Amino acid sequence: MTILCQHIYNMKTIITKIFLAGTMTLTSVGIFAQDQITFSLTQAEEFGVNNSAKMKNALLDVESAKKRVWETIAIGLPQVSAEGQFQNLIDIPTSVVDASLFNPLAPPGEVMEFQMGQKYSTSLAFNVSQLLFDGSYIVGLKFSKFWNEMNENNAERSKTEIKAMVREAYYNVLVADENVALMDSILVSTEKLQKETEVFFKNGFILKEEADQIQLALNRVKVSKHTAERQAQIARNLLKLQMGYDFDKSIELSENLDDVLSNMLADSPVSKTFNPKDNNNYQMLSEQKTLDGYNVMNEKAAYYPSVGAFLTHSQNAFRNEFNFFDNLPWYPTTIWGLSVQIPITSSGMKVMKVQQAEIKVEQDQNNLTDLERQLTFQQLQLKATFENARESMEIEKENVELAKFIYSQAMKKKTNGAISSLEVTQIQNQLLQAEGTYIGSIMELLSVKIQLDKLFNQ
Repeated sequence: MTILCQHIYNMKTIITKIFLAGTMTLTSVGIFAQDQITFSLTQAEEFGVNNSAKMKNALLDVESAKKRVWETIAIGLPQVSAEGQFQNLIDIPTSVVDASLFNPLAPPGEVMEFQMGQKYSTSLAFNVSQLLFDGSYIVGLKFSKFWNEMNENNAERSKTEIKAMVREAYYNVLVADENVALMDSILVSTEKLQKETEVFFKNGFILKEEADQIQLALNRVKVSKHTAERQAQIARNLLKLQMGYDFDKSIELSENLDDVLSNMLADSPVSKTFNPKDNNNYQMLSEQKTLDGYNVMNEKAAYYPSVGAFLTHSQNAFRNEFNFFDNLPWYPTTIWGLSVQIPITSSGMKVMKVQQAEIKVEQDQNNLTDLERQLTFQQLQLKATFENARESMEIEKENVELAKFIYSQAMKKKTNGAISSLEVTQIQNQLLQAEGTYIGSIMELLSVKIQLDKLFNQ
């Protein structure tokens, strides 16, 4: 009976723990080709999902969660144990009784001493217990289905999160490569201008100060290009990190920035309908409310009685000599019975626990309502920000084209001697500033797009 009581207690402890636990899950995915070096955006995302350490840990969390659920289920199945015991009585216990029990004529106060028992004793016992009814266990069985669904949802959320991180890193590489390409175009034209200026200086058509001014501009462009190249390499390393890709291997992107921007604007998130219930944060809070609802049921189950059955069979032997393997008698004992635990009163403790659990569910609902309003506002704000970023990017792109045209015209005029080298370098700085602003507007647009993707759970 003691074994069964402990069994029921352990079951309640595990049921309580499972309501407080949280985990992530991961669906099985195919292994991506490890020797691939060129990736589209979709391929990079899938590679990241398959090779991210976070996803690998999520897979281990799923396995752990499944075993925890089975641990709970197994509590309601028969529990069997065996126990063996051997005793060597160094001093056989002595019993003392009143002598009058055996001799009515014995003087008052006289006692008789005698030893009861054998020097050696051993026993073998088998115990079987079966839980018949327990409210917490029934709640735990119902919760198991929800527990698995929650892990599957967490797996999808983890997958979406990994894809978003890879997507952002992929965008950064495209922007960095675009920046390098812009700097290359400026460097080519500036080097051409510097060579022409050097020829004019050697032939005495311009002063040394003008030639030095162009050389200074060329050096500035070279520094900017080297900086852009280093930033591009850092962006690639970040992409490798997010994808779980080997840092020692080269990686190329099959998509370019123009393609990504065109697809993004063609499928603008501004036109999409937003449902707050599809958002990851909303789903997680909704699951927390369901989890707390099961906790309410678990606390209420403490009012119900627990019923179990048990069976114990043992074989016992007593000897004055160590001859347990001889053909001498063993004495069997077999017991079966029922155990019922009926809660009567806990001085209000259980009532307070139930009420606290119910308050938590009510708080969850209030948080859900508030979060829904916040998410609705956030999507309105992000859509407006996206439109502003798109318009800004288009304007800045036009500014870059104008700045390029002005710069090309300035170099022609410089060749003809119509403007000075100082004016050319000023126009060059204007072009560099326009391109920097354009790159910044692209990064702003991509950043808002990523935030919208996360909001829409994409």
